[in-house]
Amino acid sequence: MRPIVLLVTLFTGLGAGPLVAQGGEQSNASTQSSPEPQVAITAVPFQGSKDSEEQPTQFAAALNGSGLISMDSTVRSRLLLGTTLAGGWDSNPNSLANGTPSGVYTLSPYFGIQVNSAKTQLILQYQPTITGYSSNVYSNQTLHVGSIEILRNINERWKWDLRAAGSYGQDSTRFLAPQQTVVVGGVPGSGPNTASYIPNTGTVTYFDAGWTADYTESERDSVEFSLANSFSQYSGLNENNSIASASLRYNRALSSILTGFVYGRGFYYYGAINCPSFGGGVGLRWQIREKTSISISGGPQISSSSCGSQQGFSYDVAFSTRLSEKSQIYLLGARQPTTSYLGPGLWQVSASGGYQRQVVARGTLSFDVGYVSSNSLTVTDSYNNKYFDCVYSYNLDHGLSISSSYRGYVGATAQAGFHRNVALFSLAWSPSAGKIFQ
Repeated sequence: MRPIVLLVTLFTGLGAGPLVAQGGEQSNASTQSSPEPQVAITAVPFQGSKDSEEQPTQFAAALNGSGLISMDSTVRSRLLLGTTLAGGWDSNPNSLANGTPSGVYTLSPYFGIQVNSAKTQLILQYQPTITGYSSNVYSNQTLHVGSIEILRNINERWKWDLRAAGSYGQDSTRFLAPQQTVVVGGVPGSGPNTASYIPNTGTVTYFDAGWTADYTESERDSVEFSLANSFSQYSGLNENNSIASASLRYNRALSSILTGFVYGRGFYYYGAINCPSFGGGVGLRWQIREKTSISISGGPQISSSSCGSQQGFSYDVAFSTRLSEKSQIYLLGARQPTTSYLGPGLWQVSASGGYQRQVVARGTLSFDVGYVSSNSLTVTDSYNNKYFDCVYSYNLDHGLSISSSYRGYVGATAQAGFHRNVALFSLAWSPSAGKIFQ
């Protein structure tokens, strides 16, 4: 019951947030879910985009891995229901240096609600993943994941966006769960968390929340202010890690398709590490055509002496394009201050990319690769991890789909290295969740 109480408390507390919050909306981002280059968030991230003339539709990533959910105010309010049943083979269920392979099955019910009005859009999602193994070496496990996002248009000038995501359970189960995505323009992509696993961490509790206020000063100028906090706890490491952040950004529309911005921000690590860090930079957001966009930003980041020798240059790059009516790609890259699933790395370097193609009228083939590394000052030490997957799915009638997938992972920390391979066959029912092609 503890995970359920945790999620109920999370959603209840956030539900009260809109009553006292005021502010704006998110803009383009890449691996982060904040409105500018900021802390690398490991739960479910959200993203929109903004031009001087109009506000394109924002999207939220579906927790069941089905794609993106439109947060257009014209979409009617609805329930989001589904379930995924999968079975297959796992080479290393506990992500150990010398793990024993086993047959595996998973059950992942999905519950959500989308509420829309002229000025407010809300999406609330929850999905547990329950696993079982054919080998007696492993015990059954459960991972709980939940998220919420609220967009509020106060008037023509003021908007705000409140988002939160959390998870509780065995971190090794996350590799078997429906893969969480980030929003890259209008393309669902794999963020750095797909390559973020540590062996022997026990039960992981993760929570991330952020609030963004947006003030439109004129047709060309706007200002954004954001606050965020993330928290992670590992029972196997007896360690808590958190990072709080605040940022301010000024946007200037240089043309109908090009926006420049400058930003300043501050971070404070607390828990296993206690130190502040400050930085700023400049960036460009270019909507090359309707379904092709690129965002580039970067600047210096200076940490206090208590953080150690961690001064450097941070950057964030995101690119997505629709190659044709049946194919699309995305690319992400970042070097950012972070506290994530992998522990309190003061710097995290990540890169990921993917390709999605509709191969027949109802079939979709996708490939994803990811890389993440960091240097830490605590017991988790440094890490260097790589991830790749290949998925073929075929849509049946009445919201049903079948899929076969292969996921591979190679990880290394200062203590040990390990690898893991998973092959799954899945049957999913998802009549009203996300879409891969928008």
